[in-house]
Amino acid sequence: MELLVVTLLASLSTVIGILIFFMMLYRRERRRRSALGVTTASPELFTRGLRRPFPFPLPARWMAVHGASPERIRAAFRGKVAVYSGWADALSRCRERTVFVSPSVDGWSLLVGGDLPDVFQDVDRAFHRLRELGDALGTIQFFSADRVLHSHAWVRIDQGHVTRAYAWAGSTLWNEGRVSLEERLLGLRCREYGEDVESEPVPFGEVSPESHNTDRIVLLARKWSVDPLIASELILLHESALERGGRAADSEDGISGT
Repeated sequence: MELLVVTLLASLSTVIGILIFFMMLYRRERRRRSALGVTTASPELFTRGLRRPFPFPLPARWMAVHGASPERIRAAFRGKVAVYSGWADALSRCRERTVFVSPSVDGWSLLVGGDLPDVFQDVDRAFHRLRELGDALGTIQFFSADRVLHSHAWVRIDQGHVTRAYAWAGSTLWNEGRVSLEERLLGLRCREYGEDVESEPVPFGEVSPESHNTDRIVLLARKWSVDPLIASELILLHESALERGGRAADSEDGISGT
């Protein structure tokens, strides 16, 4: 009987110890996120304004174009811009080999679709294509993220000139320009060309720099230009208001997020 009691107490102590350990890990993660200014909720699941689940997955890659008309964007893509019945339709078809252009939100148009440059497949071709689009459209930004492989990329181009670019897919594919203040504030890590990833084991309870970067690419997009999830939510609300015959909050530059 005494042996049974001792065994139960030992098991209970083990369970309590494990709970305390994971609570410490959780509190440590909360403190780390708070220091970075990141909310506990995943930015892919909740929008800033409504804090409700977003009904579509984050596109594998997207672009933000500032101040360019739909006609100018269509010309830059040589007419390969799809017609869609609503932004929900565009998001559900974003893997198709075409390009979908959103209404502008605070002067930024979102572009999604399988015909956008693929940095991970051919970085040289993507480099030349993005510079070409920058020449045609002015200020553009490109983002890409693979949640499984943790591949990620962000590119900022002004008038055809690459001011900042970083792409990683197993190794560094592209690292150009000075690391921006926003990247530093978000704790993003950009590896040098040829840097050995395998020689840097990830401590227990931590995440790899590549996973960290991939998780925060939406936050970088928000700081640089426009959050694709928030912008999409605003577009969907705008379209819904128009369908109901109500008034939507427009400005001369399109939908206003402020």
